[in-house]
Amino acid sequence: MKNLFLTLLFAFLIINNTYCQSKIAGKKYIFEFRDGTTIIGTFIKAESGNIYINDLEGEEVYIPKVMIAQTHEVTSDNLKDGEYWFPNLHDSRYFFSPSAFGLEKGEGYYSHSYWLLWQAQWGVTDEFSIGGGTTPWGIPSSVNAKFSFNVTKSLHYAFGWFYVGNLFGLYGIESDALVNMPYLVLTSGNKNNNFTFGAGYNITPNLNPSQRTVVNVGGTFRTNRRFAFVFEGWVFNPADQDFTLLGGPGIRYFRKINRVTAKNGAGASTWDFQLLMNPEMEGVIPMFGASRKF
Repeated sequence: MKNLFLTLLFAFLIINNTYCQSKIAGKKYIFEFRDGTTIIGTFIKAESGNIYINDLEGEEVYIPKVMIAQTHEVTSDNLKDGEYWFPNLHDSRYFFSPSAFGLEKGEGYYSHSYWLLWQAQWGVTDEFSIGGGTTPWGIPSSVNAKFSFNVTKSLHYAFGWFYVGNLFGLYGIESDALVNMPYLVLTSGNKNNNFTFGAGYNITPNLNPSQRTVVNVGGTFRTNRRFAFVFEGWVFNPADQDFTLLGGPGIRYFRKINRVTAKNGAGASTWDFQLLMNPEMEGVIPMFGASRKF
């Protein structure tokens, strides 16, 4: 029993010392609790299982460390008018097209469109992610892989493979591959405000060479803490006079979820609404979707 007590005490001292070293006295931090609330203050010290800060009113308060889910150093991007702006909770893609931002190792999400098209993505490493999805009818079914890298703080690129097919080979479609495409995307900006340009080459059989090139653009503009303006567009056969344009603008709503079971103690859910335009359908289709990050 004595040895167990000494072991636990030693472990506590190591953890406490590590926490103290990771925080610098005099710096301002945002502390997220497991119930989703936050407190912002200047770090003073950590001792006896508590951290001591001066809050925004200048009063000294202490917080039990077991209550804290995440800690963020205050920057001009995450603190606006005294309110914590959590980062873009769904930065790796727009509505459907990818950005050059990737998922971290062990991070993932699942999403749906009208509860019919279901997809899931998973970060295998910090640079490599995979995913796929389908509908109850097996069409469209998709598989994708993406490698993501940073060139500079504001310039990023990714390349990968995107496949869309007919899972059960039904509906009289000759080829089970509708899209079979390597692609490259470049993203300029940060995770809250950015613009992406990408291109791919569809190697699906029975396509003319002039029909194989695909160009896409996308962007995100964070309007406030919980909403962002999102748009994307796909151009098929851009060199052809009969090119096809698919896409449109929309909005995304963010909701932060602090959970012990999620990566870093935090997850998220987003809700999307897009006005999808397709000249072949001669109108605008309202698209609704949602995703949940874990």
